[in-house]
Amino acid sequence: MKLRDELYISKPLEPGQEIMLAILLTREYVARLSDDRLFKPARITDQQFNVLRILRGGPPDGYLVREIRHRMISHSADVPRLVERMARAGLVARREDPADRRGSLVRLTAEGEALEARLAPIHSSLCGEVAAVLEDWESKALLGLLQQLRDGIATRLAPE
Repeated sequence: MKLRDELYISKPLEPGQEIMLAILLTREYVARLSDDRLFKPARITDQQFNVLRILRGGPPDGYLVREIRHRMISHSADVPRLVERMARAGLVARREDPADRRGSLVRLTAEGEALEARLAPIHSSLCGEVAAVLEDWESKALLGLLQQLRDGIATRLAPE
C-alpha cells in the first residue's frame, strides 16, 4: 500500500516529508514486530535488549556506563536509570571502576546471559524475516541510502 493511502493523506507533501513519514512508519512496523515477538514475551524493553546485546559482545569485566551510552541505538536513553532497573531485575551487575571510582562497570549476570541467549535465536529469526522482504541488491542499495541519509543528518546535528 502506498504511504499516502496508508496514512490517508490527500494533500500534497512538502519536500522531504514523504521520506520522513516513510522512515517513521517503517520504524513503527519494525518496532511492532519486535515488540510482539521478542520484547513483550520476554517482558523487557527494546533498550534493555540493546544493553543485553552490548554487554554480551563486550569485555568480561563489562563496560562503563558511558561506554554503553555511546553504543546505544537510542542516544536519548537514560542509561544510568536503565542499568539500575536491569540490576534490580538481576540481569546486570554493577561495580565500581577500579581505575576511576566515579564510574561503574556493568556486566551481564548469569540470568542476563541466559535471557540474551534465549532471545538471540528469536532476534535472528526476526532479522531474517525482515531481510527476506528484499532482494540482496535491494538490501545493499537500501543500506547505502540509509547510511547516506544518516551521514547527512549527522552533519546537521553536529555542534558548530
